[in-house]
Amino acid sequence: MDEKSINKKNIKSFTTGEFAKRFGIKKDTLYYYDRIGLFHPANVDDNDYRSYTFEQLDVFWMIQSLRELNFPIQSLKQYVNSPSPEKLIELSKEQLTLVKEEIKKLERIEWLLSNVVAYSEEALSASLDEITLKMLPEEAILYSNPLPLRNELTNDEWFNFTDQFLKEAELKGPAYAGSVISQKDLELGIYGRVDRLFVRRNDAKSKRKPAGLYAITYHKGPLASTKELYNSLLQRIKEQGLAICGDAYEEYLLDKLAVSHTDEFMIKISIAVTN
Repeated sequence: MDEKSINKKNIKSFTTGEFAKRFGIKKDTLYYYDRIGLFHPANVDDNDYRSYTFEQLDVFWMIQSLRELNFPIQSLKQYVNSPSPEKLIELSKEQLTLVKEEIKKLERIEWLLSNVVAYSEEALSASLDEITLKMLPEEAILYSNPLPLRNELTNDEWFNFTDQFLKEAELKGPAYAGSVISQKDLELGIYGRVDRLFVRRNDAKSKRKPAGLYAITYHKGPLASTKELYNSLLQRIKEQGLAICGDAYEEYLLDKLAVSHTDEFMIKISIAVTN
């Protein structure tokens, strides 16, 4: 047996099925890539038996990775048919930019879905119309600019301001924006005027919501029904020998995303208090 035969025998090879299974694809993908001249088997014998080699794994991994990023097939063909270190560097740098953008998008989706789970589970376990005192840690909060309103906020106004706020924050989907009622308005008995909007988010523009003791209550009903809660809520806080020392944070744990009627909305109110 000559040296060429020995070397060929020792080369690790894969059938079409084995190669496709290694990448979790159908064999038809390999046939298609071969037909269009993008990726060929290492060997095709007289019986049309195709095989691929171990050294082709890296090349195909790159092809599959770039295709998942919707990289144009024609551009891939140009590279695969005439590779070079310079072209590989250029190609990789271009794709790194796309990958980083995709990572940011997936991180936003992860953040949104985590909120869906956390808020929904909290709503399902909440005791309605009771006051709970709880020590809360410092928290990162992204606030909107103060709203230019002198009167109580209508539902339409709230949604318009929220939509603008989420666009500026580059957030989409169920971001769970809440409303801040200022301490000054609470002391004046004005409960429907929103000072700012907020979302729980930790980024460069976020501010720190102080740690401390908070009075927390949950209520089921339309968004507008929160105004009716504050008189009794503040009175009960006073009866417990406490005084408010911060703004009220309204959060809407269940809305149209989770329930079919506004009477089933779940609203959470948190107010910093002190002895």
